[in-house]
Amino acid sequence: MAKMNMNMTGRCDTVEQLPKKGRKQMEYRFRRAQNADVDQMIEIIRDRIKWMDKQGLHQWNKTDYMQQYPREYFLEGIEKGLFYVALDEQDQVAGLMALLTEDPRWAEDEPKDCYYVHHLAARSDAKGAGRALLEFCRQLSVQEGKQSIRLDCQLGNDRLNAFYESMGYLYTGPMV
Repeated sequence: MAKMNMNMTGRCDTVEQLPKKGRKQMEYRFRRAQNADVDQMIEIIRDRIKWMDKQGLHQWNKTDYMQQYPREYFLEGIEKGLFYVALDEQDQVAGLMALLTEDPRWAEDEPKDCYYVHHLAARSDAKGAGRALLEFCRQLSVQEGKQSIRLDCQLGNDRLNAFYESMGYLYTGPMV
């Protein structure tokens, strides 16, 4: 796995999300996920896994994702307050992510006061939802005094790494 990091000091603290020319910027609201959201969350992930196959990307579609993370996993994470959702203008789940405060795959000597983003996914018709979720995470991290935000992806997923870099994240190397 490759890992990406955004330190919460320096240039990354002033990242602004600007709408792309010619595109209407969709508006999203953010909140902690609720049990009633779980079916929409899982459907988004299943759709993204199919999309990854069609795009020839190697990420969740090559890891038995739904067996590793069944419905009960998501319900448990919701109960613990780990999952956040982006809601569209019709109050439908447009995207989701889990914000963890620990991840054993990162080196022991690295700062622990950060968020580890997992399960980041958005509906394919929810333009900008992934970016909006990461921006929400950045704002929440600054508000809560976190040192950094950390993400990961499969090694060789250059497209996802480029997306993270476009958001101000820096590649920090492979994971153990």
